[in-house]
Amino acid sequence: MFPGLLTFSWTQYKSITHLQPFWSPTLRHCVLPYIHSDLKSIANRCPVLENLEFRTTARHTADELSLLSETIRACKRLKRLVCPALDSAAWNHLSNLHTLVTLRNYGPYRVPLDRDQLNFAPFLNVTSLDFEVEMVADIITVMQHSEFPSLKQFTLHTILLPWEKAEDLFRALSQCKAYQTLEHVDILSWNAKAAQDLSCNSSTVIRQFLCFSQLRFLQLCLDSSIYLDNDLLSEAMSSWPHIQALHLVDLRSDQPSLTFRGLFAALRLCPHLHTLQVLVDAVNIDIDPNTESFQHTSLQELCLGSSPIEDPEVVARIISSALPCVSQVTYHWNSRNAFESAWDEVNTQLESLAVLNAVSQEQQPIRPGLSSYAGTFLGCRVR
Repeated sequence: MFPGLLTFSWTQYKSITHLQPFWSPTLRHCVLPYIHSDLKSIANRCPVLENLEFRTTARHTADELSLLSETIRACKRLKRLVCPALDSAAWNHLSNLHTLVTLRNYGPYRVPLDRDQLNFAPFLNVTSLDFEVEMVADIITVMQHSEFPSLKQFTLHTILLPWEKAEDLFRALSQCKAYQTLEHVDILSWNAKAAQDLSCNSSTVIRQFLCFSQLRFLQLCLDSSIYLDNDLLSEAMSSWPHIQALHLVDLRSDQPSLTFRGLFAALRLCPHLHTLQVLVDAVNIDIDPNTESFQHTSLQELCLGSSPIEDPEVVARIISSALPCVSQVTYHWNSRNAFESAWDEVNTQLESLAVLNAVSQEQQPIRPGLSSYAGTFLGCRVR
């Protein structure tokens, strides 16, 4: 009926029976709202299919998930796949599919993988992996059996990532060949009701990522604390010369080990960093803004989480002096953070200091031989 159809997209959750008239031999892009029995013929009738995507919120049966895996095994030229859980045979097929570039796996489903039947090839040209799942056991299994030599982006969003599973995942990720190419890592797991042991704040969280020398973006939000001190942050920054955004989201630690002096020492090693989220000891001040000459002019976004604070004026002067492009400090609210008003005062002080600095710049005399400037650009943004 549609012999030259290139793209078919049906995203409304209504009946999609009798889809076969849309299965054109030229079809390259297909978006469906759920798995349907007509799906079984798509691979045979659409031999050049490159993009297969399911935008489903339905609860699928085991038979439907089996049909999905069977269909995917028959697709020979997929470049991008977005789908729920897959079985071992489907994973094996995808690992040998050299055309595959992007893979997104999502949903509350689980198809137990048979480890005895896993014989993964490298996933040679896959550059992006995106998982949004409830359980991470199968994801860890896939990573442990794969190489991913071209991987640039890894994303995992899950409800709960127990500490032991997190360590298994980080170890598997660092041991595959992706350490040579990975640029973007986003691992998010936050369950406010999860009772986690706060003593599980091993420095291995950060150390597992030190091998990724091409890292540009790293976000870690876990169910346990992330240990970070002066030496470890400097080691990390020296390992990531291209880092531009670093988010270490820690809502559980009450006693940060990173100080302002350690923070600024690490910032010297990452001139391209524009966004930073860490916990800093803003109580035991170890730096004097009146005597320090360090400035980092690339950093624009600074979040200090739920860091405790005692003297907002001193902290504001430190930030204003060393980080002139940070106009506001963001922070997290949680039930144990009693410092919201203090951080609000820091931001009020930063606004006042920015005005004073601007006035001071305007009043500076222009030296002979130099062209005058119409104004001073601070590169700051007010939230």
